[in-house]
Amino acid sequence: MLLELLAFALVGLAVGGGAALLLPHYFQVHRAVTLLTGLCSALLIGVLARAVVGGGHVAVTVTLSAIGACLLVSLLAHPERRRPEQRHREQRHPEEHGPEQRSSAAVTREPHHV
Repeated sequence: MLLELLAFALVGLAVGGGAALLLPHYFQVHRAVTLLTGLCSALLIGVLARAVVGGGHVAVTVTLSAIGACLLVSLLAHPERRRPEQRHREQRHPEEHGPEQRSSAAVTREPHHV
């Protein structure tokens, strides 16, 4: 059981660390939050998988732990957010972008007359 917990912890750290290092523009939260989410979710799902599947299926429980950690870490991702450099570039040159990509600050409005 102790070796399985160690395997779950390593899988969780690998998932959280990989997400934080390989896709930093998707994960705007602090790296520690991503790492801890991967670690805790892999441990929790690994223990639950071991309780459901049984103690003799280490490969299955570690695989389920990795899949669950990936799913829960992906909840932290925000792909619709743009990097600050992109937002700054769009505000300086709004005419380079199509009308559907312009920021709301670049939209001109007609004055309202009563």
